Amino acid sequence: MDIRDRLQNKLSRLGLIAFGLVSFLFLLYFIAGKTLFKYVERLKSEFASSQNTLQEAQDLVKAFSNPQKALEDMEKKARELKEMGVTSRQLPRLIQSLALAASKLNINIISIRPREDIRSGDENLPAGVSKVFIELTLSCPYKLFAEYSKAVSELPVTFIVEQMSMEKKDEAEASLAEKKPPEKSAQAPEELLVTLLLSTYMVWEL
Repeated sequence: MDIRDRLQNKLSRLGLIAFGLVSFLFLLYFIAGKTLFKYVERLKSEFASSQNTLQEAQDLVKAFSNPQKALEDMEKKARELKEMGVTSRQLPRLIQSLALAASKLNINIISIRPREDIRSGDENLPAGVSKVFIELTLSCPYKLFAEYSKAVSELPVTFIVEQMSMEKKDEAEASLAEKKPPEKSAQAPEELLVTLLLSTYMVWEL
């Protein structure tokens, strides 16, 4: 084999080696480039998600110009809802105690109802305490009313008289009976028509 043939063989080997090296580099670039492309796409997706989260947070802050006040309002509403639930369970017992005291004295109760439309106003109550109002209208002689007032004061629950109106029952019903002829009847104690607005405090579990 002469020098020329040897040179051609070396060139062929170098060509094969170069081709193999180029093929390897191309394959490596293709695989690495594909992986890098996926990584870049994932970063883009995470960035977009972060931007959306940030925008939502900014929108939420804009919606509540005063976040502290909004939080306080939500806490106040939660307390009111809880208080409402407790009040709805305890009020019937309070009304029953007032009605039972009247029944024992044979006093005629015309109406008795909670006054949920009345609020305690600016009165600062401690946490877990609520004030309720009950309106009571009854008909009885003055002496029986005095006994009923005493009986209510002896109940386990302390009631406060917020308002009281009192009038003679015959005067209250005069407009209905003014055209009727008078009827003779035995002398009876003068009946009073009494309307009371009572209040009391209830303690509910926090």
